[in-house]
Amino acid sequence: MLRHGFLALGAVLTLTGSVLLAQEDAEGSADHPLLTRYPGFHIAEVNGNDFNQARMIVGPMQDGALSLIDLTGQVSNTTYLSEDGAVSGFQLIANYKEALDQLGAEILFYCTTPADCGGSNTDFYNAAAQEPLLFGGPRIEFFADYGILTARVTQDGQSAHVMIVASASDFSTDRAVYQAVVTNSDMETGNIGIGLVEDITARVNDSGTVVLDGVHFDFDTASLTAPSAAVLDTITDYLQENPRSSFFVVGHTDSAGSYDYNLTLSQSRAEAVAAALVTRGIAAERLQSVGIGPVAPVASNETDQGQAQNRRVELVLRP
Repeated sequence: MLRHGFLALGAVLTLTGSVLLAQEDAEGSADHPLLTRYPGFHIAEVNGNDFNQARMIVGPMQDGALSLIDLTGQVSNTTYLSEDGAVSGFQLIANYKEALDQLGAEILFYCTTPADCGGSNTDFYNAAAQEPLLFGGPRIEFFADYGILTARVTQDGQSAHVMIVASASDFSTDRAVYQAVVTNSDMETGNIGIGLVEDITARVNDSGTVVLDGVHFDFDTASLTAPSAAVLDTITDYLQENPRSSFFVVGHTDSAGSYDYNLTLSQSRAEAVAAALVTRGIAAERLQSVGIGPVAPVASNETDQGQAQNRRVELVLRP
């Protein structure tokens, strides 16, 4: 689902060369909701994880070593291929640069020649082979005419790092675009420690509150993810064993984006959790939904990891 506030890059990618009829995309594949493809390319491969590590290039190669940043979040990789010999590597990467500029992205690194990039295509191919976390995905082919672009886009509470390697062969019509998007998602496996009713009981008895670790949402929505169901079932068991207890269901966000936007989103997410518990048999009057946006962080919002901790829903015991 395309997050509010983001534009699809395909809306501003331009076509200045001839286009061959694209081959069929890999079965079950689709463009990332944030980015569309350059015309004439087909998807050869898509992979990714809801939460994983990845690395992106943010500077020229120095002494054969890549300049990298480490990221965590939802990782999506797409490999696009084409056999349109009329399209240059520079033409490809320049179009992505223009699109990201129009989105107001912060350009972290952009190079279009070996001199700017710090090495030849062979240098980058060999260095990339030693970095299994680069892109968080498959090995990258660097053809002779290549460019690298890394940027960060932040709009309405959504932060995404984007990396593009676009290249064109100098002895064939092969063209390739490697696209990685790492978004600041929460870890789907974060339900450790709330796996038992006893865990919830201990936390409520200790502090009167419990963070619902393992309850997560699709990006920029109040739609609960499928893995959240197991945690919601455990919370239901606790509430059924403690029928006299009532709770505030409190939604929190990180500080990225506007205050009003985050306040609304946190309220919607709190209501979604309460509704899910009601459908499981909990009386609605025992649950009062409250969204407080970014005003009660538990970690620094200066890092992706801190933002992930701050995006949460918790139960707070009502008097």
